[in-house]
Amino acid sequence: MLVVSAIIISVIPAILIAYPVLKKIASRMPLPEDESSLRADLERRWESALEGIRHAELEMSIGNVSESDYLWLKQVHMAEAANVLKTLEISAEKERLLIEEISSAANTRSLDSSFENGHEKEDWN
Repeated sequence: MLVVSAIIISVIPAILIAYPVLKKIASRMPLPEDESSLRADLERRWESALEGIRHAELEMSIGNVSESDYLWLKQVHMAEAANVLKTLEISAEKERLLIEEISSAANTRSLDSSFENGHEKEDWN
């Protein structure tokens, strides 16, 4: 009986100590995104614009704002949403162009290195 109680008394603290470590290993959560990145900022601005539109519609439906104020609020939030979409589109376009530029630079370098290794360029004329 004494042995069983000693085992139980020693196992309980071991479980309490090991539980947080095992829980962390089991979760394997991905690292959080960089909140200071341009994309995260644009996503926050997008959510804010959509929430502003929803809020303006709600305020109009319950009669807290006049129709002219509602139209002004909607216009402001729609313009913000359009700016965010345009910026995201430009960012995607810049990313695509940068990837193409890097690929072409890599191809040019591989051609240059093949010339340095004694390979001759074929004459296409």
